[in-house]
Amino acid sequence: MTKGIGTRREQILKLLLESRLGLGIDEIAEQLDISRNAVQQHLSSLEQEQLVKKDIFKSTGGRPSRNYVLTEHGINYFPKQYSWFGNLVLSELKSEMSEDAFRQFMWRLGVKLAKTLLTQFDGKQPDEKVAALVDTMQSLGYEASLDINTGQPIIKASNCVYHDLAQQFSELCDFDHALISTLLDRPIEQTACMARGDCSCTFLIKSEVSG
Repeated sequence: MTKGIGTRREQILKLLLESRLGLGIDEIAEQLDISRNAVQQHLSSLEQEQLVKKDIFKSTGGRPSRNYVLTEHGINYFPKQYSWFGNLVLSELKSEMSEDAFRQFMWRLGVKLAKTLLTQFDGKQPDEKVAALVDTMQSLGYEASLDINTGQPIIKASNCVYHDLAQQFSELCDFDHALISTLLDRPIEQTACMARGDCSCTFLIKSEVSG
């Protein structure tokens, strides 16, 4: 029986993580020693947050019971150790490349990602591209905003999506640089970096590329 560990919602999510084929309301209620109504309320809330979803009906000898399973979002609710794996991969790559080659590699990755997003920017005016870029960075987790009070537009990102890695591999800033400049088709200058202790990563958008 799983009791006394975390909140009820965390207990339900953990049960579903351990039972990837899904569980019915009665099964969850029995394992947590709580009422069916309480389980239904928690599941309804978790469904609204898109952490769980209804799955197949399962026969339990009595009336058929609806199974609940984790969504991909629910699976990602649990901690993932991407940082140490990324550190391992980047360390190995950097040891086999020159510094310039490693920076060029990061730049190419940024351009490659940008090319998968370019259709969202086709036909837009420069100001519209900047607005679309902020939205794109928001969707990627950068917590981005636009500052137009300095004469030239500046994009501020208050969340470095790979902060731990960037502290060890400054070349990751080249990835951001390539992503932003490719999507805008304009040169940019990074004027601040969280990995270097600044409050945000800031990117000054320069004049539009001519020709």
